[in-house]
Amino acid sequence: MKNLIYTACATILLASCISDDTKFGDLVPVDSGETPVPIVPVSIEFDYTSLVDETENVPDDPTDESYNDYVEHDTFNRTITILYNGEVATVAGHYSGITVTTDDAHVTVNSTLSRMHLVVSGNSENGSLKIYSDHKFKLTLNDVTLTNPTGPVINNQCGKSLYVVLPEGSSNTLHDGTTYADPPEGEQAKAALFSEGQIIFSGTGSLTVEATGRGGIFSDDYIRVRPGVALLVSSTATHAIKSNDGVWIDGGVLNVSTSADGAKAIRCENGIFINGGRTTAITTGNSVISTVDGVQDTTSCAAIKCDSTLTVSAGTLRLKSTGEGGKGINVSQGLIVSGGSIEAVTTGEKVLSSPKGIKVTETLTMTGGYLYGYSAASSPLEAGAEVLSPSYITLERKPRRVIIEY
Repeated sequence: MKNLIYTACATILLASCISDDTKFGDLVPVDSGETPVPIVPVSIEFDYTSLVDETENVPDDPTDESYNDYVEHDTFNRTITILYNGEVATVAGHYSGITVTTDDAHVTVNSTLSRMHLVVSGNSENGSLKIYSDHKFKLTLNDVTLTNPTGPVINNQCGKSLYVVLPEGSSNTLHDGTTYADPPEGEQAKAALFSEGQIIFSGTGSLTVEATGRGGIFSDDYIRVRPGVALLVSSTATHAIKSNDGVWIDGGVLNVSTSADGAKAIRCENGIFINGGRTTAITTGNSVISTVDGVQDTTSCAAIKCDSTLTVSAGTLRLKSTGEGGKGINVSQGLIVSGGSIEAVTTGEKVLSSPKGIKVTETLTMTGGYLYGYSAASSPLEAGAEVLSPSYITLERKPRRVIIEY
């Protein structure tokens, strides 16, 4: 790719230096004296085709901070199989220290043992799986389709690692219901697939999560997606994927969407790290005004919302928000791009909030990669408090498009 850097590391700070009152359908360029031509944003739609990921670098040093995220570094040999069949669930495998109870097709596992391996398959339109464990465990989803009309489909109340393994060729689907029953005191039920601990997805199968009552996949810790995984996650109620402590996308194919007002396709209260794979995230909801302690606040949708720093080193991010005030990327701290490709498009109007392709509160730092931002009615790229326009940035307006290529 053409090298257009003036120095070894370029830091670009862009902010809205032109009026935010343009509307969809305006033409560019506007100040060049040339005949205006329509700007048509790149098309961003879900891509379900397979992806050949780069070879995964599995750490072999136990002192590596990510070593424990790899299921192959442990042995999970206490196997419990759960077969769903309509209104019943059949359980096989018995160990002192692991108790499994069933209420029709609703299964609860209590374990005080380490190295537990749950293997789940079958179908139920009124079933669920709830886990209490003192230790990390492995959960293999092997062609299972489950619907829980009154709450989470998989509810992990263990604060340790949950290794979700999708075997080669397996197809798995989880549906929640539109109304959640109140969980027991002290517990939470935030999503169709909810975990108190970190969730690590691996394997080469697929998982579809369709949420209508609450979120799609939520972790109160962090989420890691390894190469080979195929995730299709949607929510009509709130965020599709949410993590408190970090999101790592090392590979795989992710198609993520939300249609709820003010919701995010991928939401993290800490850092997000894109190290590979192909992620497509789309929102269609509008902005909303909420009142907390008498103070009004406007919340807009975003394909990616990160409260810390978003770091992109490889892979592809394709992001779109179509609702009023939507954002492609909304980062509360910095955006660091050293490789990979980012395309962020917003087509909504400005009413309660300004739709922006990419919004970075602090600095955008690029040392490689490709960045494309488009907004029909506001800034394609806003970052920091200054505006620098080096020659390797293509910046157009009415509607607005920015391209940075290294």
